[in-house]
Amino acid sequence: MRNMLTSGLVIIGFVIAISLIGAYLISYNSTSTGGDNKIAVINLDGPIQMSPEGSSFISGEGTTSGEFISQINRAVEDNSVKAIVIDVNSPGGSVVASEAMSFAVKRAEKKKPVVAWLGEIAASGGYFVASASNYIVADPATITGSIGVISIFPEYSKLFKKIGLNMTVIKAGKYKDFSTGFKPFTGEERDMMQKIVNETYNLFIKDVSQNRNLSESYVRSIAGGRVYSGTDAVKLGLADKTGGFEYALKKAAELGGIKGKPQIVTYVKKPGLLRDILGTSVENFGYGFAKGMIGTDIFMTQGKLNF
Repeated sequence: MRNMLTSGLVIIGFVIAISLIGAYLISYNSTSTGGDNKIAVINLDGPIQMSPEGSSFISGEGTTSGEFISQINRAVEDNSVKAIVIDVNSPGGSVVASEAMSFAVKRAEKKKPVVAWLGEIAASGGYFVASASNYIVADPATITGSIGVISIFPEYSKLFKKIGLNMTVIKAGKYKDFSTGFKPFTGEERDMMQKIVNETYNLFIKDVSQNRNLSESYVRSIAGGRVYSGTDAVKLGLADKTGGFEYALKKAAELGGIKGKPQIVTYVKKPGLLRDILGTSVENFGYGFAKGMIGTDIFMTQGKLNF
């Protein structure tokens, strides 16, 4: 029995290792041919995530900070790329991932002009990243803004009581179990988390005010989680001009000193060697299998700070 258990754990560990290593063995191919005067178009689609978990890991939806930063860096290092356009269609997501992506944009704009185009939705973390660019073009009908922070903690104590499920918690540290969902927050616990959320909110406001050359008091007055159309965003100073994607390309070409029609560069994922050999089905199976065996806590998003 012990040998069977040991063998099972070895298999589980192997599958988990394959799933995680495979996720990171990703490089990018350029879709363009030779020549200069290029504009790199980098997509920021769907929820922003710090690591390859959830929908991005399984279905390809969403953007991880690693993916985004890798493409930004590649565009910066390519001497034939004269400007960068970030195509934003994101409702936001992880605070830490959004910050990392924003820093990458700020580094890039010191070397090449970066234009952000706000598509169908560019809210919260999506706008946070876009605000770091040199110039923002917003579709008139985009939904943007939503400058705010949220952290959600499901609480299951009443449900557990109803179904007769009792949880035994053994802990060291007064607050160690505050986010388990097994009991309601105490006043102290709520205040502790509210302080963190408020500090993160102030960071959001400060960054937008610096990026857009607006006063912090003004940004605070239009923040509060409010959403705006692209037209209103321009009026409020959150964007520079309304227009479509073609206008964003035109503006990027202008800022990059490109004469004539620019060549568009995009970067597509190239599977690593492990994926080539084993296929994505093994990776997806490994993720699901590991999730089922380890438990859901590792894969839950509860308690995370989100823009």
